[in-house]
Amino acid sequence: MKPNINMPKEVELAINKLNDNGFQAYVVGGCVRDSILGIEPTDWDITTSALPLNIINCFKNYKIIETGLKHGTVTVIIDDMHLEITTYRIDGEYKDNRRPDDVQFTSEIAYDLQRRDFTINAIAYNHKNGIIDLYDGIKDIELKLIKCVGEPDKRLNEDGLRIIRALRFASVLNFEIELNAANSIHKNKDLLTNISSERIAVEFNKLITGINFKNVLTEYKGVIAVFIPEILNIVNWESTLSIMSNTSNVLSLKLAVMLHDIGKLENNNSYVNAKRSSAIASNILKNLKYDKELVNFVKKLVLYYGEEIQPSSINVKRWLNKIGIEMFIMLLEIKKAHIKAQDNLFQEKSYDIEQIEFIMKDVLIKKQCFTLKDLAVNGEDLIEIGLPVGKYIGEVLNGLLTMVIDEELENDKDKLLNYVKIFIKNT
Repeated sequence: MKPNINMPKEVELAINKLNDNGFQAYVVGGCVRDSILGIEPTDWDITTSALPLNIINCFKNYKIIETGLKHGTVTVIIDDMHLEITTYRIDGEYKDNRRPDDVQFTSEIAYDLQRRDFTINAIAYNHKNGIIDLYDGIKDIELKLIKCVGEPDKRLNEDGLRIIRALRFASVLNFEIELNAANSIHKNKDLLTNISSERIAVEFNKLITGINFKNVLTEYKGVIAVFIPEILNIVNWESTLSIMSNTSNVLSLKLAVMLHDIGKLENNNSYVNAKRSSAIASNILKNLKYDKELVNFVKKLVLYYGEEIQPSSINVKRWLNKIGIEMFIMLLEIKKAHIKAQDNLFQEKSYDIEQIEFIMKDVLIKKQCFTLKDLAVNGEDLIEIGLPVGKYIGEVLNGLLTMVIDEELENDKDKLLNYVKIFIKNT
């Protein structure tokens, strides 16, 4: 594999400036890995022999953010690009299994690469010296292998987050985890209890939306159970993963499908199971510090997961009113994914979903009314014809909306107001 690494001009400028001042400098880590894989990097990290104060001095004419001088990192902004430039370092002891107690700066890049997590992330490059690959990271990229730098137990004990990062890389890059690393992950999985929920969730989100998530979640279910213990109660885990495979790569969809049976008890009816699963899913996501909006969205998707939707205009409008367009579309996608996972029923059952989708599109194209904002009358109109101000107004509007959705009344201002006038007269 011949590396083809095209650095942005801002990155080249930074490396050249460090070189011109007598320092070594390389791009390193994920940007090199992704470049080799033909993936456009989102971040470019630079490692250098320059000490933090040297870095600051080299870029005195640029905006600088002293990100973490203690750990040797300075952020330099060149033409709006944020570049993290870090001094070669040797990490001290990791007493909390999360971060080194101290770091020692060094002038040798070999020591810096030695401290990195996986071989595929321990590759450095600059145009002058080319690739620095002391741990055969390029070979492991060719083999599609996640392999620790040095002794796996040591690497994972330094930072427990590396456990979930390994799973994330295996999923996103469609790689395998090398046997020794895999064994160490299973053995040291409880190190994840030392890691904050927020950090775990960031990695987990990428994992379950990666192309190889099914294999990773199959092999490492016990590891995921460290921070989501409830998944051990999911009996049909293989079926759940198959359904997830049939959905689009949207985080809320993946989470909803993964958790839809999380509270299922065989002796309960489907409605009770849905409510139980919805509540448990909500608690899981809250514990992992997901934002409130996503928690509520997934909670509702799980609740309505098994609900039957009739292919009729009235039923579709009722659902659109109840959960909104975005959630309704996702609910239909979940149902298609569920049916597809049951191959023998796919053709027959998928026809109903297609009918529902056709009806929904027709409702939206024709701008049929299914929300109060689409209703041809509002509160002011009702007050003008004599309704008293108060919550009664809202009750009447909701009553009118229900009748319009159920196609008992036409969404026409005059007809709706006449109906209300007759109602007032007769009460």
